[in-house]
Formats: sequence, structure tokens, C-alpha cells
Amino acid sequence: MQIIQSKPLRKIWLKASVVGSIWASIEIILGSFLHNLRIPLSGMVLSFISVWLLISFLQIWKENGLIWRAGIICALMKSISPSAIIFGPMIGILTEAILIELIVLILGKNIVGYLIGGALAVLSTILHKLVSLLIFYGFNFIKILSDLYLYAVKQIDLEKLSPDYLIAFITAIYILTGLAAAIGGYLTGLKYTRSGNLNLQQEEIILQSKNLMFSQTAHQGYSLLFLLISIFTVIGILLLLNFDMILPSIIIAVIYVAFCIINYKNSLKRLKKLSFWIIFLVITFAAAFLWNGFSGGAFFSKDGLIVGLKMNARAIIMVIGFASISVELRNPLIKSILYQRGFASLYQSLSLSFSALPFFISNFPKQEKGKGIPRIKFLNLFSQAEVLLRIFEKEYQRKPQVVIITGNIREGKTTFAQEIISDLLKRKIKLAGFLSFGIDSNGQRTGFNLFDLESSESIELCSDIKTENRLQLGKYFFNEAALMRGNEILSVANLSDKQLVVIDEIGPLELSGRGWGSSIENITRTIAIPHLWIVRKSLVKNIIRRWNVGNAYIFDISENTTMEVENKLIEIIFQKPSTEGHQ
Repeated sequence: MQIIQSKPLRKIWLKASVVGSIWASIEIILGSFLHNLRIPLSGMVLSFISVWLLISFLQIWKENGLIWRAGIICALMKSISPSAIIFGPMIGILTEAILIELIVLILGKNIVGYLIGGALAVLSTILHKLVSLLIFYGFNFIKILSDLYLYAVKQIDLEKLSPDYLIAFITAIYILTGLAAAIGGYLTGLKYTRSGNLNLQQEEIILQSKNLMFSQTAHQGYSLLFLLISIFTVIGILLLLNFDMILPSIIIAVIYVAFCIINYKNSLKRLKKLSFWIIFLVITFAAAFLWNGFSGGAFFSKDGLIVGLKMNARAIIMVIGFASISVELRNPLIKSILYQRGFASLYQSLSLSFSALPFFISNFPKQEKGKGIPRIKFLNLFSQAEVLLRIFEKEYQRKPQVVIITGNIREGKTTFAQEIISDLLKRKIKLAGFLSFGIDSNGQRTGFNLFDLESSESIELCSDIKTENRLQLGKYFFNEAALMRGNEILSVANLSDKQLVVIDEIGPLELSGRGWGSSIENITRTIAIPHLWIVRKSLVKNIIRRWNVGNAYIFDISENTTMEVENKLIEIIFQKPSTEGHQ
């Protein structure tokens, strides 16, 4: 028997989950609002609100390390984008959090630390934008921007106005904005703590049952090999462009783009936007006209045109490459490896944050006609945060223990489980759930029947016969009626008076959020009765990490006996609920 123990989640991670979910809701709602209206300096506006929020929380929850944890959670929650992880905003959010955390750690939780941390956090938005442009277009972008500035000041007879003045002016605006946000956050946080009014929140907070962290995108395969191909190909193309090896870079780029189109349907999504091609034309012609600074009266440079095209080719490869790489980073194998290498607290916290995100998004202040940006009621947010923290604390005190029977495909896992269940029923154990019995024809597996353990009724679960309007996974087509029946069996109402729930089996369908995935999510969150799961050996660790469960006891049918499994189940069923690790 192998035991995977449930690790307690420290309270600071629970608080970071709360702050991260609130911050992410602001980023998602206001970010979309500002983007759709094409409001100038939208990054600075978002950073201003973020600094205000974070400095306020530092007055309420004063733990060191809260902000950087919340920053990681908020940044990763940007990965809910269905097409790709949004690297730019994620890096920007994380940078803001780290700067505030670092400055406050050095100078202390006082007004000076808040002012400097806030100023640097807002200033980082323009630096982040500049770095992003350099990554996408290369250092030639700086020369073109400089030439464009010199041309502009020449037209208005201000040739003596150095670019340093413009940089200083822009920097001052961002620093003053950060200072204002820090002051606002400091005063708001003090007002909330001094008022002692922790009961502003009247609305019930309902957590979303679906766990997005270990779910897979439907119909999207993953490959570590493809991830490595994308990383090294992008690096290779950029090196070839830097060494002016145009023909080899074009050949490799064309092959790589075709590879991405075939394997990643959304990799060209950004290239379909008109704004991208407007920028493409602006950069190309700006380079052609400004590259030589109009020296010798020339208003067009062939070298500049080539430089502009190279810059845009670099940007296209970066856009497609980042989109493809970000898809592969969703690979459940990568998540599982990280989970086992010390990132368990992060993933558990992130799961909690995702569950609260729909509430904050649905309750976000709506835009009033003619009144600009929606007004955020910070005091109400802090009250909601207090309530949500208590909910999260209760969430981690309700973790069912799980016994897993595992083995290879067609090794006899269901038969093994059937013998155990028969003995448990003789002991008058109240159980519910189902087994999946294989259907064979001429020695070949053609499908499965779902067997209800309470009613002893069977229904065809899936078949290898192609049937329209049925969900397909691999060679099997799943019966919607059987899936509905299975989810009814796993309903909270049906399990409320039971001592054990049996699920045969949990596999790729559930990992993708289909099958009985949502039902498992719901019952593991709401009731603490023990579970007996049947899982194929290759999926055990992914399955355990997918849901919020307590200790997991894994029995391999090739190494353990039914009596060993039965004894462990009896021990779990009749033991007193454990609170170990939740103090």
C-alpha cells in the first residue's frame, strides 16, 4: 500500500487565495473594459487600482509574503484564457507584487515603504511594456522610436529638446500615480480596520465546483516533445535573423508556422486582429522612412524597409511561438510534476481562487452609462474577503479520505473491487456508487455497462460502435443517459446518509471535466464520507491532485489483497473525523 498524505495548507496561502481571486477579478473585468474602449495608459490605470488594493490589504492582513503569493496566484489565473496563457499581463502582475513585497520587506509596513513600493510598482508597467516590445521587435525598435522622436521635435522647432526630458516627464507621471495609489490604499485600509465593520457583506459567497487547475482542454493533446520543439525553434529563428541569415530563417519559419497551424488551432488568433497588422505597417514604413534619419535628403531607405520587415517577422514568430508554448504549459503532466516538486501549496491555493472567481466577477460593479470606469467599493471587497477566508478555512477541514484500487488496463480492477463491495454489504455498510463492467465480444472489449450498486440496475455506458450525438473518447462513444445516471448516483442528496461512495472508474474523461468530474468535485467539497476509486495505474497521481481530497491510500491489485483494502476501508469508515493538519 502506498499512502499520499494530504498536506495542510498554511493560513497565509489561504489569505493569498482570497487576495489573488479579488485581484484577478479586477484585472479580468477592468482589463477587458479598458482594452475594448482603447483607453490610453490602460496599463497604468490597472496598476494604480492594483497598488491601491494591495496596500489596503497590507493594513488588514500584515503577514510577510502575502503580496508575492497573491501576485503569483493572480498572474496564473490569467491562464483561464481558452487559447493560451497571456504571458505579458502575467509578468506585469507578478512584477508589481514582487516590487511591493520587496520594498515593504526592506523598509517595513509604513507609509514610506508603501509610497516607494507603490511608485515602483506603477512605474514597472511602462518598463514592462518596453521590455515586451524589445522581446518582440528587437533593439532596432529603440532606434526607430528615437528617430521618430527626433523627427517630431524637428517639425515643431524643438530640436534642442532632448529625449531625456520626455523620458523624465513620463517617468514622473507614473511615479506620481503610484504615490497616489499607495496613499489611497493606506487610508482605505486604515479606515476599514479602524471602523471594525466586518459585517458589510450580506450576500452569500458560493464557490464554483469545477476545478480548472488539473482539467484538460477538450480535444487538445499535449506533448513535451512539441514543447521543446517550439522553444528551440523560436530561439533558432531569432538567432538566424540576428545573423542576417534570411533564407534559412524563412524556410524554418514557414515549416514551424505550418507545424503550429496543424497542432495549435488558436496559435494564429492574434495575427487575425486588424490592430496587429496596423502596427505591422506602421513599423515597416517607419523603419523605411526613418532608418537613416533623412540623411542626404532621402525619404526612403531600402535598408530600413528590410529592417522593418525583419522586425515584424520576429514579432510574428514570437506571437505564434508564445501561443504554442503556452498551450503546452497546460500539460497536466507538467502541473503534476510541479505539484510534486514543492508547488502543492500554490496549486491548492490556486484551485480555491478559481472557485471564488465567478462570484467576484458576477458581483463586480457594473458600468453606469456616461460614468466611465465602474466604481470599485473597496470596503465591501474587504468585507467579502473576510467572509471568503472563513469559507476557505472550512473548505480545508472537509477533505474526504480516498482508497484507490489501481492496476493496468484489463487487469481485473473491477472484479477485485466487486469482491470487496460484496463483503462490505454483508457488514451492512451503507454505500452508493457504481461499477463499470466490460462488454466483450469474441475476446475483444467493445464497451462498458454502468452497474448501480444500490438498485442493481445496469445501463450501457459506452460502446465502440460509432453513434451520432454521443461523446467520443478514444474508440468509445459514451451514452448521455448513462452519464446522467452516474451523476445522479453521485449527487449530494443521494449520498447524504451513506458511509462510502464507490466510483468505477475515474479516467481521462473526468480529468477533462466531463463524465462524473463535476460530481466528484461537488461531493469532495461538500461531504466528507470516504471514497473508493478505481483508477488505472498511469493516471493515479493526476487523479489525486485533481480534486480536494485528504489522505489517499493506493492499493495495486497485483501486490495487495482484497482483505487489505477492506480492512483499510473499515478503519476509515468507523474512525472519528480527523482534524490533524488543519489547526
